[in-house]
Formats: sequence, structure tokens, C-alpha cells
Amino acid sequence: MLIPLAAAQATAASVLTAPPLHFAAAGLHSAFVRDTGHLYLGATALPGVKRSGVWHVDQALLDEALRQLAAVAAEPGRLVPLGLPWTDLNRNSRFDNNWRLAVQGELVDRAARAPRRPSAADLLDTGLDPAVHRLAVKELSRLLGGVREPDSRDPLVVAGVVVMDVVRRRAGRWSIPEGWADVLDRWRTEHLALLARAQRCAGCGAVEDLSWPTAAARARQNRDWRSSGADGWITQCPACAEGEHRLYGGSMRGVRYTSERRRATRADNYLCVVCGLRQAAVWDHCHEPAHDYVRGPACASCNQDERSQKGIWRTFWNHGPAVRHLLECNGCRSSATLPPRHLAALAAARLRTTARHTRCSAEPSAVIEQLPEDGLLARLHCAAHPGREVRWETTVDAATVAGWVADLAAEHS
Repeated sequence: MLIPLAAAQATAASVLTAPPLHFAAAGLHSAFVRDTGHLYLGATALPGVKRSGVWHVDQALLDEALRQLAAVAAEPGRLVPLGLPWTDLNRNSRFDNNWRLAVQGELVDRAARAPRRPSAADLLDTGLDPAVHRLAVKELSRLLGGVREPDSRDPLVVAGVVVMDVVRRRAGRWSIPEGWADVLDRWRTEHLALLARAQRCAGCGAVEDLSWPTAAARARQNRDWRSSGADGWITQCPACAEGEHRLYGGSMRGVRYTSERRRATRADNYLCVVCGLRQAAVWDHCHEPAHDYVRGPACASCNQDERSQKGIWRTFWNHGPAVRHLLECNGCRSSATLPPRHLAALAAARLRTTARHTRCSAEPSAVIEQLPEDGLLARLHCAAHPGREVRWETTVDAATVAGWVADLAAEHS
């Protein structure tokens, strides 16, 4: 029987009360379905199933995963050496699929932020190969000598297990109960197999590397192949996505998002109008209360990035499809405006290239504030003068702002 993720989270939170598992229920979140189409509790992969826009998991699989994790928490077994490699200290290990490398990175970060930093040798395991020991001491000494900000990150959680809760230092070696080591090793094997399957285009079978850091780099460029539709996540190369999904021709222009017409038309029949690479998932619309017009079909990535101004939306004025997409809103187009967050970003970009104090040629930074009587207030700061603060303010009237938007529309028409 399928149950919604909300019910699965409540069940997991009531069963997994041991300290290493107090974050396990948080891992049953739809955001984590993206990479492989599965969620993890320990070594058990739970396939995500989307029904009427809501993600579900199988209750029998969930119950078995909870039983297995509760059993390990009750009897974790004897301590065994972690076997940290200490050979790769420069990578961002928290995001690697190798949980041992992630633990290694966490140990280094914790040591670097400790009030009294341990020596490099105190972090290493006894019995290391002498050549590895020498190289590790040298690199660790460099890392521990840097200045670190206070740690405000979430704990290291792998497959629902708060890993550092079960890591111990015994007899000069980093160790872990064998039950937890087995859970994490089996998780990694399963995850890598599912990731390899998720790398393959569902249409032609071509393979994309979705592992870190490639996926992050591709996501920043809006080039990853994973897209979300009504039935869940799918991997499609751009050629297959373009061949399977229709190009949007503006049929919803002028339609309100709240209208029956929008609700009756599936966005995932179309290709995303912003990136042009993935199947659309939603009808993106202008969130200005007076507007509320449909802008067009957008994939989950482009839609989410637009809300938070990530990816291409940080510099959308250089991206023609993004500009044209924003101006598909009838209200924005007719009044030569943009949603406030995008208008502020555009104004800051224009002022960086045009605003200067006296004869300074350096580009200032700009913080933009909407004025109650229309127009913008810009607070500018030039950092090119060490030893003195150079700050000033300027106002930009509504006509100038409208002119910037009109110029942008003309540039990308």
C-alpha cells in the first residue's frame, strides 16, 4: 500500500528515536527523490511514487526499513576501524557518495573550528603507511592553520544516520560499530547502482554523469538531464526531450493562473521555455497580485531557480529566453516592469556599469530598495579604496526604470 511522505515521516519519527537516527525522518522529503527516484532509510531504497502531485512510498518497504534500522540501533555491534584513506583532503567530501571520505572531511572541519586545534598527527590513525602519513600531516597542517568561520551547518547525515554520532576514537584509530558500517556500506552500493541507472536517458540510453560535482556544475548551467513531470522524475537527453515534448507557442498568453483553462491544460506536454532542454513540470506565472498571468511551461529546476534567483536568474538580463519568459506576463509587459526581485537585480546591474563617485573607474556594489511612491533607492558602495568607506545613495525614478525594462525587451525581442 502506498502512503504519502507526510505519513511516512510521522511513522519514522515515532519509531527511530535513537540519537543516530533523530534526523532520519527528515530524509523522507520529496527534494531527495530527484537524483535516483528513491529515498533512503539505511540500506533500504524506497522508490518514490507520484500520485496527483503528491509523493508516496510503499508502506511495507518503509516498515521493513524501520525494523532494520531499529535493530541496528539496539545492537550496533563491536567497534571496527573506519579505514579512512587520508589521501584526498582537498575535495568537498561532505557531498561525495563515499561516506568514509565525508567522515574524513567532517573530522578535519571540526578540528579546524575547535578552540584548541589538535595537531595533524593527532587526527590520523596509527599504523598508516609512512608515505601516506607524511603527505597527510603536511596537508592537514595547512588545512588546520587556516581561518575558519563558526560552524553553522547541519550534521553529516547519510541514509538517515547521523554518522558522527556513531564514530569513535579508540586506541589511536577512528572506529565505528560494525552494524552501522554495514548499513552505510550497503547504502553506498545501492545508491551507486541506482545513480548509474538514473544517468541513462530513458529515450536513447545515452549516459550523463550525475555525480558530484558534475551535477552541481550542470545544474548551475541549466544543463542537467533530470526533469520532473506529473509522474515523477525522468532522465532525458535534450534531443529526446525536444523530440517527445512540444514547443510552446504562446497559447496561454494572457491567461490567468487561477483560470479553469490553465488547470485543464498539462504543462508537462511541453518543453521548458527557459532552458529548452527538459520536460516542463508546471505553468510558471507572475506572482504579482495584480498580474497573476501565466508566463509559460517551465521545468522544475528553472521554476525553482526563478523563485530563489539562482542559476541563470542571477544574471537573467543576459539570457534572452529568461527575459522573454518574464515579459510573457501581460501585466509586466504592458507596464514595462518586472517582479520586484528581478527589477532590483536589473537596476543593480545597470548601476554597476554606469554609477561612479567622482573620477573612480571601479564598479560599485548596489543594494536596491523599492520606494513607496514608485521608483527605486540605490545604496552604493565602492570597495576600491582600502582604509576608507565610500558609500552614497541615489534615486532612480519610475520612468528611468521603465526605460531600462523597455531596453531589455528590445534587446531580447
